[in-house]
This record gives sequence, C-alpha cells and structure tokens, in this order.
Amino acid sequence: MIFNRLFCNRGILFQNFRQHGWIGILYLLTLLFSLPLYIGTEYREVPQQITSLFQANGEVQILFAITFPVAAGIFLFRYVQSGAPSDLFHSLPLRRKHLLTVNLVTGFIMILLPIWITTAITGWVWAAVDQPAFIFGGSSIWMWGLSMSIYSLFMFMLTVVVGMCIGQSVLQGLTVYALLLLPVVVWFIFSLHLQHYLLGYPYDDVGRNAEKISLVLRMASISGAPVIGWELIIYSILTLFFIPLSYVFYAKRQVESATQAVTFTLVKPIFRFGLMFTLVLIGGAYFTIIAPRGSSGWGVFGYILGGVVGYIVAEMIIRKTWLIWSSKLLPRFALYGIVAGLILYVPVASWNGYAARVPELNKVNSIKLGGERYTYTNGVSLKLDDGPFYSSDSEYMKAVVALHQKIVDSDLSLLDDPINPGIRNDEYVFINYKLDNGKVMKRKYYIPEAEFRQELMTLKQTQDYKKVAYDTYKLEEDALSIGIRSSISQYRKVYISNPEQVREFKELLSQDIMDQTYEEQRSPWQSFANAEINQDSSFENPSQPKEMSYFEIKPSYDRVLGWLKENKYYEQLDFPAEEVASAQFVKQEINSPGNPQFVYPQSEYVDGNVGNKQVATKNKKIISDLLKRQRSAYQTEKDTLYQIKLNVTRGENIYMMLKEEDLTEEMKAILAGQ
Repeated sequence: MIFNRLFCNRGILFQNFRQHGWIGILYLLTLLFSLPLYIGTEYREVPQQITSLFQANGEVQILFAITFPVAAGIFLFRYVQSGAPSDLFHSLPLRRKHLLTVNLVTGFIMILLPIWITTAITGWVWAAVDQPAFIFGGSSIWMWGLSMSIYSLFMFMLTVVVGMCIGQSVLQGLTVYALLLLPVVVWFIFSLHLQHYLLGYPYDDVGRNAEKISLVLRMASISGAPVIGWELIIYSILTLFFIPLSYVFYAKRQVESATQAVTFTLVKPIFRFGLMFTLVLIGGAYFTIIAPRGSSGWGVFGYILGGVVGYIVAEMIIRKTWLIWSSKLLPRFALYGIVAGLILYVPVASWNGYAARVPELNKVNSIKLGGERYTYTNGVSLKLDDGPFYSSDSEYMKAVVALHQKIVDSDLSLLDDPINPGIRNDEYVFINYKLDNGKVMKRKYYIPEAEFRQELMTLKQTQDYKKVAYDTYKLEEDALSIGIRSSISQYRKVYISNPEQVREFKELLSQDIMDQTYEEQRSPWQSFANAEINQDSSFENPSQPKEMSYFEIKPSYDRVLGWLKENKYYEQLDFPAEEVASAQFVKQEINSPGNPQFVYPQSEYVDGNVGNKQVATKNKKIISDLLKRQRSAYQTEKDTLYQIKLNVTRGENIYMMLKEEDLTEEMKAILAGQ
C-alpha cells in the first residue's frame, strides 16, 4: 500500500503518461518502421544471411535508441530545471526518492514497452514471411531486443544523472551527447599531440577503438561490427550504477539550483577544467594542422589560445554572464594552465625514456611488423588472429631491433605530419614486440628509405619478413581455384581449376615471392596481373562465402610467368600492341611544395585537357614498351609526369602514367617538340 501511494504514486504516473506518453508512442512507431516493416517488405533476389538484426537498417535503429530515451529523460525531469514547477513538485507530500522512483518507472515503461512490442512483432514477421530478404535465427531477435533495451536504458539513465547536475534542459541534452563524444574527441586529439611530439607513438589504434567507447559513434559501425557480450555488460553495469547515483544526486540537489548551469559546487571546477582542456587540445591540433611545415610555434600558440578561450567560455556558462572579472580569475586560470601544461608535457618529455626505449633482444619473445588485420566476411568486420604474424626467428628479430636502434639513434627529424603521415618519409615501420614479461610494446615510424637502406635491406630479405608481408602462408593452404586478371585490362582473365595446376601455380608463386630482392620489392612498376586464390570456407555454415586471398604477379616473377606461358595462359592475359591504334601523351607538372599530391592515371586529364599540347603516335615499338611497364600511383610535391592514353581498337581505352625519367629514347624523340 505504501509502495503504491508513495514510491509509485498513481496520480503522477498517469499525469506523466498523459503529458509525455507521445514519446513512447513515437518510439514504438519508429522502431516498427525501421525493423519489422523493413525486413518484411524488403525484396532481394538472393536472401542475405545475417547474424544480427542490426545488419538490416541498424544505423537507423541505433539513431532512435540514442535520441528518444534522451528526450524522455529531459521531459520527465524538466520540472527540476524550472523554477515554478520545481517549487510545485517539491511542495507535494512526497519525498524526493518517491518523485524520482515514479518518474524512473514512467521512463522505463515508455522505453522498454516499445522495444519489447517491436521484438514480438519482428518474431511474428520472421515466422510469417515466405520469401524473406534476410535469413536469420530466432536468437537474433532476442539479442536485438536485449541490446536495444540496454542501449536505451543507458541513454535514459545517463540523461537523468546529468540532469541532476545541470540546471537547464537544453544544456542537459547537450551535455549528454558531449559526454558520449568527449572521450573520443579528447583521445583522438591527444593522440595527434602524441603523434606530433612523441617519436614512435603508434596511433593506428585510435580509429577502430573510438567506436567502442562512444554509443553515438557506434551507430556508424553497427551494421558491419557485431554487438558483442562485453559491450552489453559494460553498458548494463553503467546503467545499474547510474540508478543509485541519481538518487544520491537528487537528494543533495538544492531546489534553488533550477535554471543554473551547474548545480553542484564540486562539479564546477571539473566542468571548467574539462571544457578548458578540451579547447586546449582542439586549439593546439588546429594550429598544428594549418602551421607551415617545420614550425612548432603555431601549435604552442594554439594550445594557449584554446586554454584562454575555453576558460573564459566555461566561466561565462557557469555565471550566465559575460561580466566574469574577479580577483580569483587569473590565479585560477594560472592553476588550470599549469595542470593542463603538465598533462601535455609529461608524456612527451625526453626524460621519461619512451622515445629512446629499444628492448634488449634477449628479452623479446617474438616480433610482428604491421598493425591489426581485419577480414570482412558476410557483412561483418572481424579482427584476425595475429598469432601467425609474430616471428621468433633470430635473424628476423635481430634485423628489426637493429633497424629500431638506428631509428632511435638517428639525428633525423622523424616526427611526421600528423594529418598526412608518410608524405615526407616513404617507409612505414610498425613494430610490435611481444616481451618475455607478457607485455606488448608498440612503435610506429615513417622513415626516409635512403637513410635506412642498409637496415631495411637486411630486414626485408629475411624469409620471415616476406612470409608475413606477402601472406605466403595462405599459399600453403588448400585452394579450390585461381582467378588471374590482367592489370591492364579487366577483360583479359583466366580461371584455373585443375587441382594439379592450382598446386603448381601456388608453389611457383611462393618461390618467386620468397626469392624477391630488396629492389624488386620496391619496384615502382605495376604488376603484370593479379591472382585471386579461392579457398573453401572455414565456417561451418555452408552458406557463408568462400575465403579469397589476393597476390600480385610482378614482372620479376620469372617462374610464374614462365609457367603461364608454358600452359598457354600468358597469351590470354597479355594485351597485344596490335589492338592499340595509337598512344596520346600529355605532360603534367606537379609543383606544390608543402601540399603533396597523390598522382595516378587520370582519364579526365587526357580527355578533358585542352590547355596543354598532346602528342600522339602510332609507333608500335613505343606502344609495346608502354604495355610492358606502367608506374604505380604515388605522392609527390614536385615532379614531371606524362599522362598517357592508349586508344584501343575494340573495348575500353587504357590510361597510364610515366615519370619523365621513365621515357625511352623513342618516346623522348616524339615528345621533344612539346
């Protein structure tokens, strides 16, 4: 009886539904449109096998899950943010815990009931549709209902807790989304700071992990990355933690704090420093990006400017006025500035030893070069087991440690452009040490190849390097067939399904890859063809797609090319000069210091170019030379190129490019007058 009258007061409960019930109704309608109606009306000639219902319009479903619960949290507790309603509700013969309980119950019903109704209707559609566009199991339906319930309750409780600390409804909503994005923003920008000032910092992990710590960013990847158990457990724990926390905050909140930006005195310095430090990072990152190359002063100026602006804006929000001057303003700003400076300086200081640390060889268990690898299978991105990519070969590990030591000892300025990594330096080195103590030490560098050629040559000629860099372990596995496509024309291709020929091809390709010299690995020329190795699926479900691996067939692979000729496949892949009527050359000058450009064969540069002179030739010797080698795309600040178009007698024309230094004497002769 007491429970019904106090903790779940029926009068307030009914009033809540009469006043705010539209939120639950809209939530139900949008969920019905986004899931059961979508999967029931979608038509696909070949049904798609899915393991999660979020693979069917999942982005829209998550969008609703992060908006309607926030709206429910704001509207149900709007009375604590307004002066008159706050006085009215707190004058009722109910304690604050009674008011909070009845409003939480209202919110839970408005959120969970639409999700559970949608789950039930989806189950009915799943059983009733004869020709579904999506094939999934019953467990996927229950998993969707559970996931949406947890996500929605997390957003609702986060909004309630924030509302207890904020005195304005608009600021409450903004703060909820700011809290969800702030860790990612701070992490990302702080990583830019580390990347710019800390030699060897491995920043590759930021992008993929960012989606794991923000439900707002999770919306973009929910279709391609499955919902996993630990994710739901963390959101469930946070939701359960927010419930008692909301009671504590509400009990301590003063009625007079309504309409104030921040309600608790203890929260004000956290809010002030949090906003200030965020703008410090943003200001530093922005001015670092726009700074002229080699200038470090711009970044420092950005940090200071961001700190000043952030501190002033935080004070204005807290005091709700632009007249913020007081005797405490400057001393407090100096204190916050010192703390922010220490947070920025300590991780990149040379005395902490991070940049100079190279593990001793006898303390390294194994080494992997390169970052994490992912495979995209059946619409889902999965991280590959990196165990096969680690090597404990002594020659390989010795070469890696020697290269790392040379990098650390080098006097070269190796800190790269954080926005355009790899522009100035052309070798990418990402080292993962698995140490004897079980820890993994990571370092990442972009280095100029010319300065480290000897160390790179020693490393890249080791067998273990080639095995991992070129995935030759995939050639040791069983294969069903091999498809080979010419690099010049996609219409010239062959298909090999004879088991004996498949075995021979894989063996020869593996030998050619393992026998590559350092110069052949760095060859700027495009491959002769590309091979697609089709393997049997490793999944138990027979409807899962086959696995495929891709390999280049470089012009230096003599064994494979000889085998293709011997088995009459080479002629089917080789593009004959007789089918090319003429070749057109257009000169392209790249001259943009500080603004590197990615150059590649551009059809529009030849077909749409009316300003530069074009030179055409029907010389079969030149055409034959062009078909034998084409330069791969690359980045440059200053270069002279020739965009080339081969006019084919039948089929699509061919576009390619050469550097000026690649031209043969015959080509130079016809271009001399250009």
